[in-house]
Amino acid sequence: MTTDWKTLYQSGEAGWDKGAPAPGLLAFLAEMPLMGRVLVPGCGRGHDVRAIAAAGADEVIGLDLAPSAFAGAETVPNMRFVLGDLFALSTEFQSAFDAVFEHTCFCAIPRERRDDYVQAVAGALKPGGLLLGVFYLNPRDDPDPTLGPPFNATLEELDTRFAEHFTLLRSETPARTFPGREGREVLRLLQKK
Repeated sequence: MTTDWKTLYQSGEAGWDKGAPAPGLLAFLAEMPLMGRVLVPGCGRGHDVRAIAAAGADEVIGLDLAPSAFAGAETVPNMRFVLGDLFALSTEFQSAFDAVFEHTCFCAIPRERRDDYVQAVAGALKPGGLLLGVFYLNPRDDPDPTLGPPFNATLEELDTRFAEHFTLLRSETPARTFPGREGREVLRLLQKK
């Protein structure tokens, strides 16, 4: 089953969009801004893209499948939105980024495609590039792995899936999060091997 993201945005059923950047991202950026060229896959309305751009990145590219997600979104000079599929990135995006920021994209991906997600993110990063993620681990109280999107994940799954291409530098529960997500997210900083 394929999710019709365009229709969800157009109908106003984008419950994952909280109208602001991820609080864990804002806390991280206050401590250590992401620099260089940054990709934000599954960027939605672009709240995280704008926050990373405002924190000083040279260029931030928000990527989403749904044109209605960022239609009319406010932009600043060092950011832009691109309509596209993370699993089919053009050569322009291969080994082109210093960092990738993840928030609510991984949990939207069914388990059978999650290794493809890891490959795509690793392929977009330069050697030594950083992946910063605020991973939404258990958006559903029901642990049934077939329910979603969003789909649940575990720390063990993240460890297993990312280990081949990334070194884990930092892992913690964000001190700040959206209401209702307390204890359901993990902030991870990984470096491409």
